Amino acid sequence: MSNEIIGHEKISHYLFSMTADQFPHALLITGMSGVGKTTLALHAASRLLACAPELVETHSRIIRLTAGYDPKTGAPRAAIPVAAVRDLRTFFNITHQEPLVILIERAEELQQESGNALLKIMEEPTRQLYFMILAQSDDSVLQTIRSRCATVRLSPVPTQILARALEKITADRGAIPQALEIAEGRPGVAIRYLNDAAFHERVVSERMRFGELRAARTFASAEKIIADLFAKKDRHIEARQELAEMLGWWLTWLRRDAPQHPAIAQIARTIPLLFENMHPRLLMERVVIELIA
Repeated sequence: MSNEIIGHEKISHYLFSMTADQFPHALLITGMSGVGKTTLALHAASRLLACAPELVETHSRIIRLTAGYDPKTGAPRAAIPVAAVRDLRTFFNITHQEPLVILIERAEELQQESGNALLKIMEEPTRQLYFMILAQSDDSVLQTIRSRCATVRLSPVPTQILARALEKITADRGAIPQALEIAEGRPGVAIRYLNDAAFHERVVSERMRFGELRAARTFASAEKIIADLFAKKDRHIEARQELAEMLGWWLTWLRRDAPQHPAIAQIARTIPLLFENMHPRLLMERVVIELIA
């Protein structure tokens, strides 16, 4: 966790000016991946739990609810199990003397059954219980959950503010422009680009692939360039997430290099469809057809 919230000054001031009694018991924070939702939520939690921000992630009174991994296969689950939601009661039934924060970092992973179980808990008046629910958009959260939350929406951080923050993080000033381009106002993505060598290499590799695709003259040659994207059949959830991230980069590069290209609209439509019940290879083939047309 970064000790500094980059950008979002007005929202931070609004949340941090509240006392524990004033703070909403259910807070929905929305925004693109990497924009700062988790950092903001953890800072808010540190105030509720009266601990330093750098210690909050290991605090005994914060519970992070995630889909996790299947214990039999080791593969990531597609959704938060309803049993994990119901088990929350064992934590906050122990004592109400101290605040307890439930952090749900990917509310998109709440399906109808687990969402209904969470709703029942949220409807019970428990003074010291706080829910922080994070999602990329309002619409990706079940309406019944959304209606019981106070909502704050994080926008991309202005380039100048993010650039100044990155200058404090890295001595490699030459890498900052590329980090800013990849991030599109998302501090988490920019910092990862600067600090994670594997992620940096992946971005560089995808930039080369994108250039090769744009130079391809036939669908057959383009199909060979993207063939390795579908090799992770045993990790289909992670693979879809990686495809969505990659398409986000393609969108950035295409908007910069060819702002009128017809593939821009196709890529923008495809990213959310990757998380629906549609075959990712067919979706990617449609993108490639538009890209080389």
